[in-house]
Amino acid sequence: MNLVEQLKQARTEQFVALILDNEVTVGEFVAEPPLPWARIVQIDGVFQIAEGYPTVLDARLGRAEMKNWDDVSLPGMIRTLADMADALDYVIIGNNAGQGLPLAQAVPQGLRATQSGVIYASGLPEQSAYQRLGYENFFRRYETAPRLRAAAEAHNRPLALYFMNTIQHNTMNYHDP
Repeated sequence: MNLVEQLKQARTEQFVALILDNEVTVGEFVAEPPLPWARIVQIDGVFQIAEGYPTVLDARLGRAEMKNWDDVSLPGMIRTLADMADALDYVIIGNNAGQGLPLAQAVPQGLRATQSGVIYASGLPEQSAYQRLGYENFFRRYETAPRLRAAAEAHNRPLALYFMNTIQHNTMNYHDP
């Protein structure tokens, strides 16, 4: 079963939220009680749920996820996003100093206004660029889990987070916040 089919199947019982952000920020999505969490990785050009996932995201895993330096392929993510309209309840895009804009363009148009949000650390100077693409929801990273949990409750399904790393880190460019 491919990733889109897996997410569609999960969506029958869970509120499926895809988070497109960098692994350094994972700790911002830790909530109490811990939420179901799956890391999506690209292997041989195919995106799939990583081995050992889904699991629950607690503080320990949040710290460990910071060093999961997945291979990142912007063209691969863009191709994958194009097929996900019916597989997702909500899409979160980490702005990362404007690096989220190409991903925002790839999110199916029907999800942008009400089923997507752009998140940021302390400011969003690129907000007008996202608005021109049809985005209406903007909030800080630390607000993500509570907002998604409220959306899931409104749909009477438990929240499940699926995470795709969007920035290529390694020992040369990684910084431990």
